[in-house]
Amino acid sequence: MHFGYMTYLVKLENINSLKEKRGVVRPVFNDLKKNFNASVVETGRHDCWEEFEVTVGIVANTRGELDSLFNSVYERIIWNGFEVIGESGESW
Repeated sequence: MHFGYMTYLVKLENINSLKEKRGVVRPVFNDLKKNFNASVVETGRHDCWEEFEVTVGIVANTRGELDSLFNSVYERIIWNGFEVIGESGESW
């Protein structure tokens, strides 16, 4: 078994309040949880309207599967209409 996590810094546009940010971010988190059976948490930029930081944790059978899942997570964030401006992570 392999475990990995990736942290993505994502840019938001046309957001004018933290309440509006939560309304945009929550569906993305739910989408990632549902489609990748992942643990998803906002890990930073809590008081920032222009960005959010999300960390995604996934368990997979092989390292290749784990890498593929994280590539798919990245693509899913972009598919939801966001721009990823930074990422970092580890796997075991």
